[in-house]
Amino acid sequence: MKKFALCWLLLLSPFALSADQDIAELRKLLDATKSLQGDFVQSLYDEKNELQEETKGHFMMMRPRKFYWETIEPMPQLLVSNDKEIWLYDPDLETATVRKFSDDLQQAPALILSENVDELKKQFSVGSKSDKNTKTFMLTPKVSGGLFQQLILVFSSGVLAEFTMQSNDGQSTRSVLSNVKANQALAEEKFYFQVPAGVEVTRQ
Repeated sequence: MKKFALCWLLLLSPFALSADQDIAELRKLLDATKSLQGDFVQSLYDEKNELQEETKGHFMMMRPRKFYWETIEPMPQLLVSNDKEIWLYDPDLETATVRKFSDDLQQAPALILSENVDELKKQFSVGSKSDKNTKTFMLTPKVSGGLFQQLILVFSSGVLAEFTMQSNDGQSTRSVLSNVKANQALAEEKFYFQVPAGVEVTRQ
């Protein structure tokens, strides 16, 4: 399955709080967010931090482990996940790829946004930084070999506003969210992909 990069590269000052305090604060923010929806602009940078690609679209997240990421521009694409399967659909190519859900959050970084904080604590070291109404968390995998080296979550006034992933290949992806609405009712069926007629499915 195509790598799904979700994030952006930031230079952060040293994280002052202890790991337990950081986990507690992240738990509080995530536990307060049962669902999230809005628009995104995602920017991909190469190892020299030069912009390579920009995409726009819509997203929905519902805890636990449900994620919907629909790219509209420049090329349509849809990622849908739940606790059973992860689908990647290319409507222009009329192809879809599916694989079983994995508890390895390094292989599906989008799911971190809807994951239980205790599971995050098992897999990542967590640091934080505060700046006015903004709270930034940096997650570093405890075991190397996954898709990314660092994941950064930025909350503004208690709501997720940005997230960035620095990949092992030196690339980074910044996703800036807008028109964000938290804790509104979302249709459960959105998180279970229905294969359109004529679409070729590849199972991994």
